[in-house]
Amino acid sequence: MADLIYLKLSESVLAESRKITIKDVSKVVCDNPEMKYGTEKIELMNFSGTKQQQVISILDIIEEIKKEYPKAEITNLGQPEVIVYYKEFDTADRMKQTVKLIFICLVAFLGAGFSIISYNSDVNLVGQLDLMQDLFVGESETGSTIAGLAYSIGLFIGIVIFFNHGTNKKFSDDPTPLQVQMRQYEQEVNQTIITDAERKKDIRDAD
Repeated sequence: MADLIYLKLSESVLAESRKITIKDVSKVVCDNPEMKYGTEKIELMNFSGTKQQQVISILDIIEEIKKEYPKAEITNLGQPEVIVYYKEFDTADRMKQTVKLIFICLVAFLGAGFSIISYNSDVNLVGQLDLMQDLFVGESETGSTIAGLAYSIGLFIGIVIFFNHGTNKKFSDDPTPLQVQMRQYEQEVNQTIITDAERKKDIRDAD
């Protein structure tokens, strides 16, 4: 009876070295421990030069396994292709990432602030706060300040609760809207890379 090899190919992986093996891109399950270990150690490719990503088809992986274990039956339970990213370690990357993070935070903060200000202006929030001042505190000059402060605090609490992100303690284990959007963006980017690689015939596939 032929040994069964189950693969669960990842959607995308970040390589830790130039040499890429099956273990780097897929989970391997097999009743035969020696075959499992041997399959994981099969080399798929080596990154060279400035190339930073490569799309590898499951057919190419199966073909490489068949060279070592011709009688093995292989089943893939994961993705049909995997995108392998590689980037050489650079000591300056930490500083670059820090600068990028600060820049992105500033852009997000200023952009969100501008959007909120524009919305408040569009719905005439100042006029509504003045009306609330007249209803609850009469002509007191502190009424608008109190209403504005309450609105600002409520807006902050609402954003924190809605996005459920940015604090060590979350209100629920559900993915946040930001995480959902980032995951969708990642999937779309990966699919675009795969499609472009197929059009350019730059995908490692079976011969």
